[in-house]
Amino acid sequence: MSSFALQTKESLCELNVKGLCCKKAQLFGMLLYGAKQGIDEMVLYNESDAVISLVERFILECYGGECEIEYHAGGYRLYLRDRNTISEMMRDISKRDMCPKCLIHNLRGVFLACGTVNDPEKSYRLELKSRRNFDNIKEILDNININYKTTVRDKYNIVYIKESESIEDLLTYIGATGSAFSVMNAKIEKEIRNSINRASNCDTANIAKSVAASAKQVDAIKKLIAENRLGMLPENIRITAQLRLENPDASLIDLARMHQPEITKSGLNHRLKKIIEFAEAKEE
Repeated sequence: MSSFALQTKESLCELNVKGLCCKKAQLFGMLLYGAKQGIDEMVLYNESDAVISLVERFILECYGGECEIEYHAGGYRLYLRDRNTISEMMRDISKRDMCPKCLIHNLRGVFLACGTVNDPEKSYRLELKSRRNFDNIKEILDNININYKTTVRDKYNIVYIKESESIEDLLTYIGATGSAFSVMNAKIEKEIRNSINRASNCDTANIAKSVAASAKQVDAIKKLIAENRLGMLPENIRITAQLRLENPDASLIDLARMHQPEITKSGLNHRLKKIIEFAEAKEE
């Protein structure tokens, strides 16, 4: 899991949940979609110490149940072995008695248990992964207009989001506003960098085009000199040829300003074109 995802989960765990029904809704989201359940035991694994600690606290506050926590394989395992607490929780889950705010907390719990989100500096992807069916969660996502896709990977059900706007909306909905702003800022910075790169590429292409054009003009002038034909050009065009020969790196605007009197860019282009045409023409 990315450090961005862990930071997002830690910030969510710090949010204050007031209502008992909302605490239960968030707890059910974490346990139903993240824990392995049995009659005598419920086991939840998570890489985040903050998530495991929150589950432990909510079980104690909502049901008075006590848990055991162990460090395991780069994360933490929470064990709930109180059959009475498990039975009471299952009865509450089956009631589905939730207030409108509970939906937010329920979805937050699902993300805390089985969700991840990529660092937006690298790519846009938020994913929920569980062996449990996501039908209820997809209904919530549909109601808040989140664009998502689904797939199955190694017997796990996957709900994933790749659009930055939908990732921002979902993170904001569950309370991770700081992470939502990070996604937004990363997108803005990428757009600025892309604009700069496009402008730079355009400038580079224009410079290369100008260098090639100048080289062609200088070659034409040198050819006319070698063939003693430069003097056959009108005086004003000979002046332009001499200035270009002496200033091969000058831009058209700068070269036009070197003339006395100054000429226009289009006028300069016309003269340079005449030089090349005359150099390419066969002597009669």
